[in-house]
Amino acid sequence: MGIEIYVLPKYKFFSTHLLCVTTVLKAIVGVAGGATRAALTQHHAIRGNLADVASKDSSQETFVNLIASFLGLYLLTLIKSQSILYTVFIFIIVTHLYANLKAVKAVCLRTFNESRYLIALEEYFRSGRMLTPQQVNKMERVTIGQTVSVSLNIYIGLSIRALIDEYKTTHAVENIISSFDPHERFIIAESNKNIAVYLHFDARPQDVLKAYFFAVSYLQDRNQTKDKYWEIQSKWQEFVTLAQKEGWITTQHLLMVDEYRLDWKA
Repeated sequence: MGIEIYVLPKYKFFSTHLLCVTTVLKAIVGVAGGATRAALTQHHAIRGNLADVASKDSSQETFVNLIASFLGLYLLTLIKSQSILYTVFIFIIVTHLYANLKAVKAVCLRTFNESRYLIALEEYFRSGRMLTPQQVNKMERVTIGQTVSVSLNIYIGLSIRALIDEYKTTHAVENIISSFDPHERFIIAESNKNIAVYLHFDARPQDVLKAYFFAVSYLQDRNQTKDKYWEIQSKWQEFVTLAQKEGWITTQHLLMVDEYRLDWKA
């Protein structure tokens, strides 16, 4: 919108190009906003009424946009001075960004995304203490930057091709599968660049959280996935118990997970 107000009147010959650029930027903002809205809608659907909350939120947003359009047209006809118009525009933009920032920081999400999960895991592995959702949300960055000291490359839900490409022989793949309990719904394998998590067809959201927990544990000691499997299992049970006690929801998650699922037998 700033480009349309400031730049477009000065470069009318490039109006088509500028309008294309602004449309693309608006589309990017719309996609990013939609992704954020999905997480917030899920958070507010405390009775499992996700569709109802989403429809009401969409109706309210449409109504607010309609009112804002009428108000914007009224201000454009009312304000004749370009300098005053620019000042009002900048003031509204700054106020809008500040209000959004404060609103996002005021929300206390009780489901784990990667950032919140890593904050909780780092504190748990360091002190054995489980942080509350309020503490983690306060520590999580809502702008650019990393909250935790660890930097992880964990990819969840990869395809069988990625496993075969990394481990060429059947014997190597069987060794990886045998490192885990046959009833587990995930396996973890290391490559040169990342930690790969492969999910079973029957994997549930809590299995994804558990797989990520195992992957982070493995990165702390690369020998313990096979040698200390049951010790990590015990830590996981303790972590889940503490998380639920502090009010975390462990039956859902907001981690990035690919769509591939595998089937294997012990």
